[in-house]
Amino acid sequence: MTTPNRAVFRSLRAGFILLLAGLALKVTAQVETGPAFTIRLFDAAVVVGQSFTLTTATSGFPTPEYQWYKNDTALPGQTGLSLSFPSIQFSDAGSYYCRARNVGGTAVSTTAVITVVPPPVGPFARITNASVRTTLAASQLLTVGFTMQGGSRPVLMRAVGPSLGRFDVPNFMPNPWLAVFQGAALLEINDNWGDSTTLHTAFASVGAFALLPGSQDAALLRTVGGGHTVQVAGVVGGNVLMELYDLGSATTPRLVNISARNQVGTGANVLILGLTLAGTAAQPVLIRAVGPTLVQFGVGGVLADPRLTVFDSTGAIVAFNDDWDSTQATVHARSGAFALPASSKDSAVNLSLPPGSYTVQVSGANGGTGEALVELYELP
Repeated sequence: MTTPNRAVFRSLRAGFILLLAGLALKVTAQVETGPAFTIRLFDAAVVVGQSFTLTTATSGFPTPEYQWYKNDTALPGQTGLSLSFPSIQFSDAGSYYCRARNVGGTAVSTTAVITVVPPPVGPFARITNASVRTTLAASQLLTVGFTMQGGSRPVLMRAVGPSLGRFDVPNFMPNPWLAVFQGAALLEINDNWGDSTTLHTAFASVGAFALLPGSQDAALLRTVGGGHTVQVAGVVGGNVLMELYDLGSATTPRLVNISARNQVGTGANVLILGLTLAGTAAQPVLIRAVGPTLVQFGVGGVLADPRLTVFDSTGAIVAFNDDWDSTQATVHARSGAFALPASSKDSAVNLSLPPGSYTVQVSGANGGTGEALVELYELP
């Protein structure tokens, strides 16, 4: 019997292995299929200038080639699964779809009708109430300014001292008074609110906390338009809260500016501005803590380096600043605020605040003390 040549045997074995591999490839080879879109496109309205992207996906083998169309015209270079608009313009409005093609066939996506709309016109929210809390020495004046723009409407004003005791505020002013001015003209003054039924009704209508019966807190209700100033003081010093409430409901007339000036320090001597915004969307505002620049208005003993912190209703910090950014000077000009020197140590933040309640604290950096002005401006 003849023994097979070993080389021949190895050759036959290698050929057999290749045959098996070929059979395996035939068994596992993917079947060619035409494309099918697996993500739908939907109509959208996009604000001009915003970024926007249409994205889709397909199945099918081999991977299809893609082409995007606008109003049935192929868009040059748009051959991916996404169509992006970094800054959409009115000219981009139209009907868009994507076509996919491979050796298995062709498919067309759903059509998305894109509408480009102008940005919404504010105001989006309005200041419904504002308050200033601080500590005053005996007969020291707290001055609060505000502007009602677009007409006149009733405003509730309160100087709260004794009723702060119900909130465990220590060292409250026992008998504050408040006076309202327009320019240099004194319009009205109140020392004790006198349990007025009219004022009781006004408190309830705006959600203001009730004042203690028979207390020596001060309050008055007055219809105002334009710029006004409120002064608060007391023969005996202590902690005091000055409040403004807008009793209207429409967006016009509206409070557009509130400011308060007082001696400011650290710890318990910070100057606190509270505000509430009501509306349907965020409202741009400018908030400033001015110290050094007050010198140009003849104010002495100014706070050399004020800093401001903005908190939301949960106590979370929304913004902080300790030396304003002079590149924001145009924003300040838009608000109507007086100019700050580029190198000043004043503080300012430009924010877009959603409806809600906020607190602004002004204090002195490095333990400094002095006169400071806190300002809130609604930006156009």
